[in-house]
Amino acid sequence: MNILITGGAGYIGSHTALTLIKAGHKVTILDHLQKHKEDILETLRSEAGDFELLKLELQNQQELQHALENRTFDAVIHFAASIEVGISTEKPVAFVNNNVVGSQFLFDALIANGNKNFIFSSSAAVYGTPESVPIKETDKISLENPYAMTKYVTEEILRSYANFADVNVVALRYFNPAGSYNGLIGERHNPETHLIPRLLHGLTTDDFVMKVFGNDYDTPDGTAVRDYIHIVDLAEAHATCIDYVMANKGFEVFNIGTGKGTSILEVIQSAEAITGKKINYEVAPRRIGDSASLIADPSKIEKMIGWKAKYDLEDIISSAWEWEQKRPKTDYA
Repeated sequence: MNILITGGAGYIGSHTALTLIKAGHKVTILDHLQKHKEDILETLRSEAGDFELLKLELQNQQELQHALENRTFDAVIHFAASIEVGISTEKPVAFVNNNVVGSQFLFDALIANGNKNFIFSSSAAVYGTPESVPIKETDKISLENPYAMTKYVTEEILRSYANFADVNVVALRYFNPAGSYNGLIGERHNPETHLIPRLLHGLTTDDFVMKVFGNDYDTPDGTAVRDYIHIVDLAEAHATCIDYVMANKGFEVFNIGTGKGTSILEVIQSAEAITGKKINYEVAPRRIGDSASLIADPSKIEKMIGWKAKYDLEDIISSAWEWEQKRPKTDYA
């Protein structure tokens, strides 16, 4: 099949592109290619095979329309977005422009050319602080930061298109992706705000002290609990959803997670066991927008599509540690 992946040089996008290319699909990657992404694409070519590349900014509507004119795809997987929750609270307008307005420009250009099938990279952040866990897709939406708002607004745009413009959509609300494909590609955010890569990078320095943001949450050990999903499992979920979105009309939303929660202190303990290194940490104030516990109920996608996570936390940290030891030092320059 012919698949367009926006943000295909990013962390989740590149793993999904790798999965699809290796499965024999024709892949087109649309990306602005910032933040060390050229070498990620080289890894994709050497490990999986060739693909088409469109170097574009979603917010440049004219260039986007020109590049996508008369282009049709069997499915579009839309990842391209700003993702840092903390930065979204400081720069909400920029997040709306990139995540919502840019997405709207993309959808307009694609739908005008007859593209019908979309898989959208949403987020469990739309649930905010849940009333209970595990979280079901039907649970209350609580938009506690601008990042979450942009994800939910984009979902609703696509829901409207599914209702009135004969478009088919799967929105995937995933929880906490982490890990690496065989240590070849991994998380390369700068600044790095995600727990596992932050922690593992710290182990490569001599004076690292891990900051634990909050130890007074209503959780068993007082630290925040998250549902960590292996990046390879997440990529497979997107691949599995392609057949579903092509065969089913309308809008559907699925949680992507393991259904198992792990606290920050438990992640630290697991990382110590896997790396053989002692992790020094200190408690810092909670970050704005962080929730105490986010754990998925993934039973809907398991029943309707047959996808289920295969990897556990040990697999995630082991693969992430393998990547961290190979990660270019220029990432932190």
